[in-house]
Amino acid sequence: MEEIVKYYKEILGIDLTDLKHPIAEKIASLPLSSDIDKKIKEHHLRILGLSLMDIKEYDESIYEYYLKRIVNNKDISVHGHFFEINQCAHFIRVSQDRKLNFQFGDANNEEPDFIVNNFGIEITSSRFSDESNKANPGRKLLAKFREKNGKPYVDENCVVIIDINQMSYHTLKNGNLVSPNFEEIREKVRNESKFGLVIFLMEWIEKTDKIHFKGTAYTEYNENCNPDLRTMMEKEFMPEKNTFEGQILISPN
Repeated sequence: MEEIVKYYKEILGIDLTDLKHPIAEKIASLPLSSDIDKKIKEHHLRILGLSLMDIKEYDESIYEYYLKRIVNNKDISVHGHFFEINQCAHFIRVSQDRKLNFQFGDANNEEPDFIVNNFGIEITSSRFSDESNKANPGRKLLAKFREKNGKPYVDENCVVIIDINQMSYHTLKNGNLVSPNFEEIREKVRNESKFGLVIFLMEWIEKTDKIHFKGTAYTEYNENCNPDLRTMMEKEFMPEKNTFEGQILISPN
């Protein structure tokens, strides 16, 4: 853990005394966390750090781009940058391993976040703060999808990956009925989507005698989805289907 703290403080330059920053707050909370929460937080810090290292090794300009967005960003949107960073590193690693062509998108030219073998990959996250107890996660998730669905580059050659972790956590924690619920949102997505593929991605923790970090992808394919895009995503980038064997936990981050 000392190496993780050193990395964020000395290499990234994050002020760890500023507890308004999510990374500083997470590190400061470790001594007071339960054993399982401590392991989850350390896991998230480690994965983010490794992702940034992999991105830097691949392309320093991409690394600097993301660094500017997380070092001084204390808004809730910084968690969306964390998710995109982890996905960016994932797509870079797999593309290099499978000899695929990875390109970083140019937002100024209305391109998606990444382009792999000429297929667009858009990354987004739907979130709300703990203080926003009046927010409806169903409506917010649908609004996020519709925002991305309206981008000029969206077509059957493009996929969007939406992080639903935090919204799932708060929905389960509050125990309130959500309208529209997840299945209703998926139905609306099927009817409205111009993407070739929409992926709702949720990561979760399985607690047995050990702690395992797993993921589930809920997919909605457009009937016009480019078959080569479907093959690439299913063969190279989709997480394996996981079974539930122990206690299932969803992290708020």
